[in-house]
Amino acid sequence: MSEFDKALGALEARRAEEEAERKRRRTAACAFLKGFYEADVAPSRKLKEHGIAAYFDGARLVLERPDEGHFSEGMAVVVGEQGEIDVGGKSLGRCLPGDEAAKKNELIAEIISHFSL
Repeated sequence: MSEFDKALGALEARRAEEEAERKRRRTAACAFLKGFYEADVAPSRKLKEHGIAAYFDGARLVLERPDEGHFSEGMAVVVGEQGEIDVGGKSLGRCLPGDEAAKKNELIAEIISHFSL
């Protein structure tokens, strides 16, 4: 095998490993966001009392006040391509194992702030 083939083989292996790691981080972040939605957002009586509806599609959590119509400014919490959690264009960073409680608190604070609750 030539040195060129060896170098390309090593490069392809590294890229495949990086892609697998990126997918793992993104899957973990999506699972975290799903858990946050199911445990904290969907059952929240306070959000409903304030007229806030929430929807989750697997990688994006959208909160809005439907009664305000198209003048309402909703909030999107999305999982980025590298597994980071983004809220309203601001990155909260990656969701690391053991960091779930802190990330939940950050998300709750962002929601409270955004909707002036």
